[in-house]
Amino acid sequence: MSSDCWPSSPPDGVDDGSSPSPDETFLVGFVIVNVVGLRHYQGKISGREMVGLVRESWNPHDENAIKVLNMRSVQVGYIERSAASVLSPLIDSHLITIEGLVPKPPGRGNSFKIPCQVHIFARIDEFESVKLAISMGGLQLISENNVSFTLSEAMAVKEKKSTSAEKSVDEIFKLLDLKLSNKGLAEALEPPKDMIKSELFSHQKEGLGWLVSRENSYELPPFWEEKNGVYMNELTNFQTDTRPEPLRGGIFADDMGLGKTLTLLSLIAFDKWTHQANSSGDIDDEDGEEMGEEESIALLSKKSKRGRGSRKADNSKKKRKSENLSANKRGKRPVFDKFSSFEPKTTLIVCPPSVFSAWITQLEEHTTKGTFKVYMYYGERTKDAKELQKYDIVLTTYTTLSTEESWDKSPIKKIEWRRVILDEAHVIKNPSTQQSRAVSNLNAKRRWAVTGTPVQNNSFDLFALVAFLKFEPLSMKSLWNSLIQRPLAQGDEKGTSRLQVLIASISLRRTKDKALIGLPSKTIETFFVNLREEERKVYDQMEEEARKIVKVYISDESVVRNYSTVLSILVRLRQICTDLALCPADLRALLPPSQIEGIHSSILSLK
Repeated sequence: MSSDCWPSSPPDGVDDGSSPSPDETFLVGFVIVNVVGLRHYQGKISGREMVGLVRESWNPHDENAIKVLNMRSVQVGYIERSAASVLSPLIDSHLITIEGLVPKPPGRGNSFKIPCQVHIFARIDEFESVKLAISMGGLQLISENNVSFTLSEAMAVKEKKSTSAEKSVDEIFKLLDLKLSNKGLAEALEPPKDMIKSELFSHQKEGLGWLVSRENSYELPPFWEEKNGVYMNELTNFQTDTRPEPLRGGIFADDMGLGKTLTLLSLIAFDKWTHQANSSGDIDDEDGEEMGEEESIALLSKKSKRGRGSRKADNSKKKRKSENLSANKRGKRPVFDKFSSFEPKTTLIVCPPSVFSAWITQLEEHTTKGTFKVYMYYGERTKDAKELQKYDIVLTTYTTLSTEESWDKSPIKKIEWRRVILDEAHVIKNPSTQQSRAVSNLNAKRRWAVTGTPVQNNSFDLFALVAFLKFEPLSMKSLWNSLIQRPLAQGDEKGTSRLQVLIASISLRRTKDKALIGLPSKTIETFFVNLREEERKVYDQMEEEARKIVKVYISDESVVRNYSTVLSILVRLRQICTDLALCPADLRALLPPSQIEGIHSSILSLK
């Protein structure tokens, strides 16, 4: 698909043009530049505050533009052109990543510019070339051996020397499992019996309670605190008078086979039933207005078991409106808001093509006929957004979203969804892919990333999920790197503790190791299979050729550059082990024709 099918700019925080892995880069030093254009943008900075620096190569006025965002992802201004012209080529060449910090608030009467420290990170072998490029560009690099470095905010950024390895995210999840088992989950909920015909296991009912409580939370997001009417982010020191929006959704990471799909269908059914009951009067405004979240949910749970309850005597509309307004001023709001004609009701479910049919099967098996109106946005499909909004569920695939002919005109993009559910959400672990960018651009009230394997490679896999959830400020890649990824890689306990707080706040994971439904514990056994004579002959021949190719890559120090080729070789060998039919003769070439001559010459030179 051509690039002009995509939005003119990637979503903030998804990819800022920084390529090197965070655990491979180190602080070179910092430069002091000006953020300009303050009076043209609404973003505010309070001082001693981290800012997001986002490369904006698509800017029609300046191809070197680097925009500056505060922690609410609101634009503050741009890095001055003279500095951006030096830094942007280094960013675009994947030589550096940058992070911003404003040490002081703007001076009185200065609405034009503000100084900013731009901290520059690079791989060690690129240090000298980066320093030279910055110096030749006319910027003064303040490095570790400079007195100004010691006196600056950069000391807080300087990496710690540590020999401890990054704690695996699985270990963090296990630690949180222990804490949660002692603390207990939200109250278990029953789905409405007239909608969900299957009986849920106890862990699924607890999961449903957690999902409902997350969707209806009015709590401050993690790392935010309120003091005297001012809200401050503990990670970045950003302050605002506006209360941050609650994070409604999260990461549902139960192990494979524990019934996540049924639990999610129960969530959609429970939400639909809640608002049907609310609009018909089964749940009065007063039922939720002065109650806490758990009390309101418990009330709904009891009513869902017995069906529609009797309506209480109505007060006058004026009285109800007055009470609602006064409750809102006190910071107490009904946990469950009524559907209005403007309130979105449709859930978008995005999944890989391989499980598309499984969702259809689960809908047929677990829901009562007529419960949900379902539209399959796949193949020949409507272009009318209003048509899609008539349905309770729209089911589509990552592939379909990433191949929309015109993303800006897509009905999927135009709709504000009640919730978006990403099944097998680890598919978007690379935030720069078209699939990841497509789902991050969706507009939704509630967002769920659902995966039994939230981390496949390392903790950076979580960043794409956090970016999809719109969790500020960690949805900005540069801030994720500086606050989470780099401290983790360097063994800094701050990184571990921050990740623990984040995961504990927005995720739920139960594994089969727990006695949830009386299943035996999971066991893994390895069986060695003897290949038939023909299979062994083909395997040995391909393995020998593969070893020669990899040896050349190692000799040329080009393994990383040819990473995809190495992976394809492993796939071919695995296919032969399974069945020769999976790897017919015409697919056994390990290299494209254009590379064969060069690689054979290199093999001969190594002999």
